[in-house]
Amino acid sequence: MTKYGYTSGFLKDSISKEDDFEHQATILLKMGIPYDHCFADVFRNNHNKDRYQLRKFLTSAAKEGDILVVPSLTNLYSNIRELCHLMYMVEDTGIIIRSSDMELSDDSDSSDWIIASQLAHLDYTNYLRKKKTHKAIKKAEYKAKLNTGGRNKRILTPLYRQAYKYLQEHTYNETQKKFQLSKSTLYRIKKQITAIQSYHASNRGDYNAK
Repeated sequence: MTKYGYTSGFLKDSISKEDDFEHQATILLKMGIPYDHCFADVFRNNHNKDRYQLRKFLTSAAKEGDILVVPSLTNLYSNIRELCHLMYMVEDTGIIIRSSDMELSDDSDSSDWIIASQLAHLDYTNYLRKKKTHKAIKKAEYKAKLNTGGRNKRILTPLYRQAYKYLQEHTYNETQKKFQLSKSTLYRIKKQITAIQSYHASNRGDYNAK
């Protein structure tokens, strides 16, 4: 178990004109973290607050059981979306986050952390729902290829697909003569392809949400 530190901030806040980053870094060093175990991201404008060093730590240095100390939880994120993403990474690496914010009241910044954990859980639940829906679609598509007696229907070969496409602009008799297929086979091909298309159309919204 190794203890690391991380902080972030602006070199000079645009409103208070104070050096926020230096203030945060001073707090971090006073928390007893060795200088060579500290990571920091400096923001120079409001358009780029990417936490390169934080990602570097989480993807290359962090190991399960390590402790990451931050002066404030808000050093770790700029919005709830970033916080949710961070929580996934924290869960994957198995590190521990420590901050004085954790000991503050529920109306502090730590409440964002709790909210984000709930949002992350909901997102994971949504993923499981999509996975279940996708599995149900695959199962339905497979059943659509089966007769009531359980015998596999003929697979939709390229010839069958060509016949179906031809059937869209021609009669059953014309299609039957051209492809040498019985009308019952053409009926089955049309029903089978239509059923599969219907499943995709009714669930297309779930796929796009991925």
